[in-house]
Amino acid sequence: MLAVIARALRRVGLRRRGRVLLAAGALMLVVAVLVVVAAAWRGSTHSGPSAGPGSDCSERAAEVGSSQRTRKNPPDLTLSFDAEPAYCEWDSIQPGYACTNGSVDRASPAQPASAAFARDDSPGNVRAGRYSAQVVLAPGDHAAYSCGAEAVFAIKNLNEGEGSESWWAWSWKLPLGWRGTDSWGMLFEFTTNASLWPSYGMLNFDASSRDSLQLRLHTGLTPNPGSSSYKAAYEKKVTLLGPTAPRPMPYGKWLDFYMHVVWHSRSAGLLELWYRAEGQQTFTKLYSDVPGGDALIQAAPHPTLLYNTANGAPGENGKPALELEGGFYRGNASWANEYWWDGMRRRQNEGAVVAGFPVPS
Repeated sequence: MLAVIARALRRVGLRRRGRVLLAAGALMLVVAVLVVVAAAWRGSTHSGPSAGPGSDCSERAAEVGSSQRTRKNPPDLTLSFDAEPAYCEWDSIQPGYACTNGSVDRASPAQPASAAFARDDSPGNVRAGRYSAQVVLAPGDHAAYSCGAEAVFAIKNLNEGEGSESWWAWSWKLPLGWRGTDSWGMLFEFTTNASLWPSYGMLNFDASSRDSLQLRLHTGLTPNPGSSSYKAAYEKKVTLLGPTAPRPMPYGKWLDFYMHVVWHSRSAGLLELWYRAEGQQTFTKLYSDVPGGDALIQAAPHPTLLYNTANGAPGENGKPALELEGGFYRGNASWANEYWWDGMRRRQNEGAVVAGFPVPS
């Protein structure tokens, strides 16, 4: 560009050079604007985690690859299935895999993400924002590690671990006639890096029963990698809703939950859970391990995180932090399990997390 301007100056007299310089300056300004616009357009094609509905997923790029950093009060996070492009608020989607000769073929997804987590905007099937996810697990959608289990997972690194505190909320709708499973039936789990902490079920919600919802805890000291045992110092199954619980498990309507957690592995953490069914005006404190917590289910204080002597606890000393794995996970079955999931989010306090729920009519 500068060479073109120099040649133009040599071709004109002194009296015309001023006008040429003025025109050249204008031309360079136009070129600079075009460069800026082009750079902005290139940035808009970023495919990292989403900043929210209608976004291009560029604003959360700083969160990518940051799972090694645990924050005491992690930032707000929305995992609502509203983002554009679809699913970009998640780190990955595992839609289930085919098995070949008794081995999982990770190069052959059994279905696309849009079938495993079908975005639904039909009346009555959305609890927050524009879409919910209709989670669909069919026979043959195998887990990434075994032909003996089936799973569809939406996965997110959370930057949470030893000592961090967060408030979470979400909504589920399990249909009338929910069939459950003949094994386990995990809706979602706060979990760990399996190679460092070869454990299972650290904090998960299980709907394997046809009439109940369970909280399953597997926390405290666990064996080191290489052990043949997967037992934890603290193991507990709590029926939150169902015939043996203080409240029944409703089907065919939205259930709203929110949770307050402080993660501690070697001592008692904090875990409290509230819920309400669609149409109810107020939330009920369902579970608490805080003395005097005044919950329907009052538990003794217990660790909320696991650790082992080889690697410490998640998020500690540069170790990977916690992950969220949501969808459905079961032993192999001959039928499909389907339900709706919406409004998964993390906020800084109770008021902010409750504000995301619809106001009852």
